[in-house]
Amino acid sequence: MDTNQKKFGIYVFLSTFSRNLIEVFIPVILFKFGFDLKSILFYYFIANAVSLIISYPSVYLSQKFNYKILSIIGIVAFLILQILLNFMTNNIWYLFSIAVLYAVYRRGYWIARRYYNLRVIKNNDISTTYSIISIINQIGVIVSAYIGSIILDYISLNILTIIAIVLFTASIVPLYFLTFKKDTTNKKIELCKTLRQIPKNNIYLFGSYELLNVVKFLIPLYIFIYVKNTYQTIGIVNLITNLSLIVFTYLFGKTLDKSNNNFLTISVILTVIVFTLKVNSVGYALLLISVFEGFVTKMYELSINKEFYTLSKKFEYTNYNLTYEIIQNSFRTIVTFIFVIFNLKLKTMIYITLLCISLSIFLKKTDDKIIQQKAQN
Repeated sequence: MDTNQKKFGIYVFLSTFSRNLIEVFIPVILFKFGFDLKSILFYYFIANAVSLIISYPSVYLSQKFNYKILSIIGIVAFLILQILLNFMTNNIWYLFSIAVLYAVYRRGYWIARRYYNLRVIKNNDISTTYSIISIINQIGVIVSAYIGSIILDYISLNILTIIAIVLFTASIVPLYFLTFKKDTTNKKIELCKTLRQIPKNNIYLFGSYELLNVVKFLIPLYIFIYVKNTYQTIGIVNLITNLSLIVFTYLFGKTLDKSNNNFLTISVILTVIVFTLKVNSVGYALLLISVFEGFVTKMYELSINKEFYTLSKKFEYTNYNLTYEIIQNSFRTIVTFIFVIFNLKLKTMIYITLLCISLSIFLKKTDDKIIQQKAQN
């Protein structure tokens, strides 16, 4: 790893560790405060809808200033969100407020992080470099949820939020030491043009992959309601999943670099099978499935990200980043809106989301020459 990649790795570790201390538990925290499933889905729908709405203004703001501004905005929103969680009441407007703050924090964080990700990853080692960064990310994730669960079960939400706020704020420091050559590419925001140039297969591919986050949002609720109603159970499941993730990541990253094979189809099929089994498992079976979940979801993630970063080299950073944001938030907003309207059962929602993800196996991988032709038009 070069100097920029090491600095970015420190940022990824600190920010990932601090976020995951509490983020995975938010739906369960809302449930314990008396919100029903439909209200929790309303929160998630608002968060995704606001994310979609503010994606363009967020990137525009970064153009006028820089991407570090987005990170600072994300930190401020994160701080206010954590404070409000400590004073939560069963009120729809309170729920709406934390959904908006969650969206602002997430967009500020992810738009900036994805931009710097694109800048530090080089053309000749996309999968290997991403694998290393992904391992750093997983080291941050691996024990954070479990530590968070212990603090929530045995100490208090107040202490957990203080720790999360301090570490998340500190994470921005390495970004100020990143050094890049001046970006001389066209800075004009051309969302519609970029969206037309991205192959339609990739649009659904990226969007359906983001639906996996809907499943991951619902899974902790499933565990808490149907398996065991403690935070620590969720923490243990996450710990096992992330241990298998980190073991598998670097090995599969190397394989992707050395192989021309497309692992997307098999990874999608295995991901759908594993999550279907997960929501029908309890006890040791659930823990065993969590091991396989780590393997298959990392295979899926690395395969998607190879597509994402390879395609990114055909476009200007800002427009590509914004277009991806629009795609992912659109898919999540549409699906969660449907769930809020029809008031479905928890398992049914997970099955429908997995079905939408599985449709991507019928997509053909777009040829590189076609991508180049589209980018030149």
